[in-house]
Amino acid sequence: MPEVSLQLFFSYSHKDEALRDELANHLSILTRQGVISSWHDRKILPGEERDRQINENLNTADIILLLISSDFIASNYCWDVEVTTAIERHNAGEACVIPIILRRVDWSGTPFAKLQSLPKNAEPITSWTNRDDAFANVAQGIRTAAEQLIEKRQQKLALVIKEAAIAEYRQQAEEFAADGEISFVESEILKDLQKRLGLTDQEARTVRDKVLEPYGRYKENLDKYRQIFTKLVDEQGYPLGEKAKADLKKLQQYLKITDEDIAFLDKEAEAQKQQQEAERLRQERERAEYQKQQAELQKQTARESSKPVVSPQSSAGIHTQPFEFDTATITVRSGFLGIKTYEINYSRKRAKFFKEDLKNGVVLEMVAIPGGQFLMGSPKDELERDIDESPQHNVTIQSFFMGKFPVTQSQWTVIASLPKVNLELNSDPSNFKGANRPVERVSWDDAVEFCARLSNKTGKSYRLPSEAEWEYACRAGTTTPFYFGETITTDLANYRGTDWNYQETLYPGNYCEGPKGEFRKQTTDVGKFSPNPFGLHDMHGNIFEWCQDGWHKNYNAAPTDGSAWISNNNYRMLRGGSWYYNPKLCRSAFRLIYDAGSSYSNYGFRVACSGTWT
Repeated sequence: MPEVSLQLFFSYSHKDEALRDELANHLSILTRQGVISSWHDRKILPGEERDRQINENLNTADIILLLISSDFIASNYCWDVEVTTAIERHNAGEACVIPIILRRVDWSGTPFAKLQSLPKNAEPITSWTNRDDAFANVAQGIRTAAEQLIEKRQQKLALVIKEAAIAEYRQQAEEFAADGEISFVESEILKDLQKRLGLTDQEARTVRDKVLEPYGRYKENLDKYRQIFTKLVDEQGYPLGEKAKADLKKLQQYLKITDEDIAFLDKEAEAQKQQQEAERLRQERERAEYQKQQAELQKQTARESSKPVVSPQSSAGIHTQPFEFDTATITVRSGFLGIKTYEINYSRKRAKFFKEDLKNGVVLEMVAIPGGQFLMGSPKDELERDIDESPQHNVTIQSFFMGKFPVTQSQWTVIASLPKVNLELNSDPSNFKGANRPVERVSWDDAVEFCARLSNKTGKSYRLPSEAEWEYACRAGTTTPFYFGETITTDLANYRGTDWNYQETLYPGNYCEGPKGEFRKQTTDVGKFSPNPFGLHDMHGNIFEWCQDGWHKNYNAAPTDGSAWISNNNYRMLRGGSWYYNPKLCRSAFRLIYDAGSSYSNYGFRVACSGTWT
């Protein structure tokens, strides 16, 4: 039964009071059930204004009953006041008017003649052989009308509630999207709000799409402007000539780009020019210094040619053993009708490693990474690169050891049980359970604590690798986007190999001309895929890996000796891509920034240690 009953108003001639009372008695069951409450002029108390009471209830009733008889039609009050008001409210959709034929009369020319009447077949109540049957038929008709009105009222109320919920969700989404995008954390908040408000996924998605639509269009326009601006700078140099500036001004007005964004692009171009000039001068100085050193070395070699040359022991004090493995490369070919095909080839490699016995059969395998020099960052023509991967710069790496695999859950459990150094560790933080799966949902702070406890246990100085060490170890002597080559496949790594449409942007499941693949939706056991040329597994995909370094927006003034680049902010770097994201993020040069306290189901780490010990 409805929580709020519908108000009935009786409009009748006083000569029909007896029939009205009889009808009211038949409607009493509806009143007891809470379907209706009724009002008629006999409920006016002595001393109250009769006209005001009638007008007030006539204008608020949900159902108006016109009790039709010759006396009702002849009544000036009924006709001029009550019928007129009733028909106006009925036509306005404010009330339901039901004619009830009490006695036989010609009412075909009345304003209510077009309405469905009661009893059935418009047969007057007084003409029924059994009058109780007639009143019962009228009562059933009124019940049906009341229930239909209640259902409409509930639907209208539900619609009002839904509109209010959507408005609240839209307001929150608009606040989050004020900077042009909705972040991962903000998306999680909106998911919680959506659930609380009872909105469907489609309703929430429609609101978000509508909110982000203008930002998406602006971003597309800004990208168009940036591409044309960059092309002009590449062709003409910076600063641009007056003709190019005038053309860009027209483009800015056409695309409706703000002056602030234009100023940022100009500032970026100026900084890049200064950086290129500084890099050119630095390379000239290094080249001159190198030539000077080589000349001195030749003189020294000539003087000491009789002395034996002793190679430094980068891994002094640590006993290593060799191991062999197969590493993969991918080649993309154009087949029949231009259809691209790819093939995976394997080659045999050899490296050295040592084992740490942690406890209960759990071991940590550390691979010896030979020192050398490499070009860190990505070239300007690398597909889907980001600006923070610039400028490319030479880095010299000293030999060190790095975990053959990301830290596993079994390794984490053993070390987490050791005494605390600085903070407590959850012994089982991972979302995807498995002793040989990488540990995840660990923060940078957690990873540092793990290294501290591991160092105390083993007597060696374990740490997170620097960004330079990580990228050097990942590339393993290669210069392509991946150590496989120019592309990647889910046959060789765990990442999202299917297209992903996120916030009106399509992120492809393949890279360059490589194939699409599968989306496993979870981590996989370490060692499932073949290692890179240094013997390291899962350097592309599975989980992002924390590095020591703080966040810097680019490589200007970055260290060239492979050391960690510390910052005064609380943001830290992650490398390698993960099971959750598309292949672009798996590139050797890709950098991800996050707060040091963040922990998600695609964040893990691997450990490193230096090659000499005390």
